[in-house]
Amino acid sequence: MPIQKQKLPLLQKLFLAETDEDHGLTLSEIAQELARQGVTAERKSLYDDIDTLRECGMDIIRSRRDGHTCYFIGERDFQLPELKLLVDAVQASRFITRNKSEQLIRKLEQLTSRHLAKQLQRSVYVYGRVKTTNERIYLNVDTIHNAIAQQRKVAFRYFRYGLDRKKQLRNGGRDYLVSPYALTWGEDNYYLIGHYPKYGITNFRVDRMEHIRVLEEAALPAKKAGGGHELDLSQYSVRTFGMYNGPLRDLTIRFQNNLCEVVLDRFGDSVFLRDCGDGTFTADIRVKVSPIFFGWLMNFGTQAKIVSPADVARQYAEAARQVAALYDGE
Repeated sequence: MPIQKQKLPLLQKLFLAETDEDHGLTLSEIAQELARQGVTAERKSLYDDIDTLRECGMDIIRSRRDGHTCYFIGERDFQLPELKLLVDAVQASRFITRNKSEQLIRKLEQLTSRHLAKQLQRSVYVYGRVKTTNERIYLNVDTIHNAIAQQRKVAFRYFRYGLDRKKQLRNGGRDYLVSPYALTWGEDNYYLIGHYPKYGITNFRVDRMEHIRVLEEAALPAKKAGGGHELDLSQYSVRTFGMYNGPLRDLTIRFQNNLCEVVLDRFGDSVFLRDCGDGTFTADIRVKVSPIFFGWLMNFGTQAKIVSPADVARQYAEAARQVAALYDGE
């Protein structure tokens, strides 16, 4: 393509990269920049080009500053506060590796002017965060999405790290064969929620998977895996603490009134609360009973007590006694 025919794309790129509300370009500056790239531009033709870009949806604004007429981009697809939120989310995500975090942030910086992009260059914080080291997680996620769309099973090897920081394959190194239903971001990690015959509906950390592939075998329908009930991902996440599996139970827990907001934040506004009239309230919740759930409840010490069922209350009390026993005599 002759260089002159690249005039409009170059002009569009120039506006996007160099201008914002505080940084405009005069027609002379625009012509000079295009000339550096081998494109000639007269004042009248630039007027026409700017009008064409406006007709294509670019919000190019004309203003007077310091006695000069200049042009800049107003509204963009992403405003600076939105980009800052996205950058913070990338930085905070454990499942995004350090290298990928830096790559994504650089791409986000390209969605605003180079002047405003300086406010997004906070990647130094990435080095202080705990990050996964599995660079294949993005391919894993894409493969799982394809399997979900095709309603097919996935096969993968699952591992954990030992004290020597080396991978230790689970299941004797054999493949896990799982019917995938959803991907969720919880507890600072990415998880696959699916059906595994040994455990039923369960979850796997995506960054702990390797050699993942889509099988020809059809996935078990989620409704069938759930005993005739549709899989409610939002409720699954609320009821599962630390993405740790356990039996699903209905509990009544008594809390001190000052913990009302904590309970609502964790279980949502629909949780049933009952005022006991003595500075406490009870909450009826459905959760997967697990050590992680007991650990969450232990945060509140004597301000929370499992009222029913009695067997879960006994399990919790026994767990507390076992922890206390570790410190007997110290």
